Amino acid sequence: MMTSLRAELFKFSHQKSALAGILILILLMIYSVLTTKVDSTQVIFEFGAVQWIPIIMIAVGSTFFAMEYQNRTILILLYKNTKRWQIYWVKLMIVWLYSLILTLIATLLTIVLKLLLVRTPWSTLIGNHQTLLTLLTGNVIGTVIYALFIVTLSFMLTMLIKINVAVIGIGLALGFLGAGISVALMGAFTSLIPVLRWNPLNMIFITQQLANPAYATVSHLSSFEIIGGNLSYATIFIILGYGLFKKRRI
Repeated sequence: MMTSLRAELFKFSHQKSALAGILILILLMIYSVLTTKVDSTQVIFEFGAVQWIPIIMIAVGSTFFAMEYQNRTILILLYKNTKRWQIYWVKLMIVWLYSLILTLIATLLTIVLKLLLVRTPWSTLIGNHQTLLTLLTGNVIGTVIYALFIVTLSFMLTMLIKINVAVIGIGLALGFLGAGISVALMGAFTSLIPVLRWNPLNMIFITQQLANPAYATVSHLSSFEIIGGNLSYATIFIILGYGLFKKRRI
């Protein structure tokens, strides 16, 4: 297991898309700074980070797995390690750890940008509507949990669709339209809200809701329920994705 982990870490660290994802996140956050009015009443994860991280995760995650089939190196992996579950699990874990790096970079960059752009004292920013506990449990932990949902989804889609461009396109659609589609569905079929509130698109609200509990009126889920929903879907995606991986022709 550790040998596979080290090998995949080396492979991932030398993948251009991993570095590109970090640079794209930084550039997009800076772009948001230049085009969005800065709100001094909120502390963290402004500048589009919550929206961009999942999209980057789908692109990088699907590319990391798809390249094994494109370059035919999946044959070498299977020859060296007959335990397919180990191959799948190690890759999934590495991409999820990458999401932690993106979250950390986004957090630090937002703090720096706030200090540069907002003249209000930092102590005032923290005390104004958001506490440090909200900062940590809301945006950061919410993004990390949602990243697990996204990574498992991207791997499953990679195994199902087998076309990397299509998987990335679905990721973009989820990032920009997913939450809106979920709200529209529940608005159109109010009698079905008890069922529709558990649709996978509704899980997108976890990052906003953990930071701002008022979003529960939009998602129709409690914070505990939306966390459980994300973890449950992640588990389902892992099972389905691995099942497809085992049966996929090389």
